[in-house]
Amino acid sequence: MMRYRLRFDRRFMRQIESLPGDLRSVARRLVGSLAEQPRPAQAKELDGHPTYFRIWLPRTHRLVYQILDDEQAVDLLYIGPKPPDLYEQLGLGRRSD
Repeated sequence: MMRYRLRFDRRFMRQIESLPGDLRSVARRLVGSLAEQPRPAQAKELDGHPTYFRIWLPRTHRLVYQILDDEQAVDLLYIGPKPPDLYEQLGLGRRSD
């Protein structure tokens, strides 16, 4: 089975560290599992943004990431509470055609 590389920056690490303790351990397990299975059943592709996914976490938190199959990588973009404009902040707002 092919493993994907997990890529993230310092900001993402700070986001994980700022999660409440019980949620932090759930988040770490989930993030680690993306290397083996980047498209788990609970992941949803973002409308209008192929390759970008979100997973709901407890207490209205979200994990947002991008899968780059050609590079065998998962870019971890955000983890934390979901503000109303989260996807716009990430440049992933719904596109109006």
